[in-house]
Amino acid sequence: MNQHTLSGIYSALLTPLDSQRNVDEASLRRLIRFNLQHGVDGLYVGGSSGEAFLLNLEERQQIMEVAAQELKEQGRLIAHVGCISTRDSVELARHAAELGADAISAVSPFYYGFRFSEIVDHYRAIIDAAGGTPMVVYNFPAMSGVNLSLDQISTLLELPQVIGLKQTSADLYQMEQIRARHPDKVLFNGFDEIFTSGQLAGANGGIGSTYNLMGWRYLDIQKSLLANNIERAKKLQSSCNRVIDRLITAGVFSGLKEMLCHLGVIDTPFCRQPFHGVDSALKEELHTLAFELNAQRGI
Repeated sequence: MNQHTLSGIYSALLTPLDSQRNVDEASLRRLIRFNLQHGVDGLYVGGSSGEAFLLNLEERQQIMEVAAQELKEQGRLIAHVGCISTRDSVELARHAAELGADAISAVSPFYYGFRFSEIVDHYRAIIDAAGGTPMVVYNFPAMSGVNLSLDQISTLLELPQVIGLKQTSADLYQMEQIRARHPDKVLFNGFDEIFTSGQLAGANGGIGSTYNLMGWRYLDIQKSLLANNIERAKKLQSSCNRVIDRLITAGVFSGLKEMLCHLGVIDTPFCRQPFHGVDSALKEELHTLAFELNAQRGI
């Protein structure tokens, strides 16, 4: 698979939970269908937005299975299999490959300050376990604490089966450098608030959490950029960012779930603890914003 078949707009799928904070499969299926109604190209499943590092391996596998069932011919599946442990990442990679995922992805192993040679071997083991399934490297320095240089990113992009990078970084200079050095790779923008800037710097797709709520807007930005309508793209990005501003105040994942719950897409707004819910003073504003967005969808 090459960048032309995998590039596009992918929702970083949230993980709906029930009142006991267990995975809510019925809500998960509704959320997947809601995303597909926006017209996104597929889903990025089991990543940061899905609270992956607060879930156990069985839960992560369950979510992959549901996503694979729901997507079928309707969209592509990129399964995030990253863990600190190579053994756990390998187990998830094998499961994703068995499910027929279009690609796997993994954040660099974090917390312990691994040497770069160890990070490379970690990726090699995951790639080998996936048996030919394409790999999208996930670079998220702000959260992982792993600050990869351009040369290190290039080393990872040149590994067998690696077809691209999810670049969740505000360093647009590095984005442009990556595109210039690797014109044949798919390059996903990861920070929703700079989606437009990321595309102009060389990204040819995006993966984001707020796509769960307003994926249609990011598709419209992409369409506007392809038509060289930069002013419309900037206006749409500003509209996205006004929503993002409110979500940051409320707590992004909790805020998104509060809005989706109010729309009836998912049954509860709960995140896995230690996340808290949205402060009561902010709920009415989010509810109003959710209805406004849903009414505007596709316009």
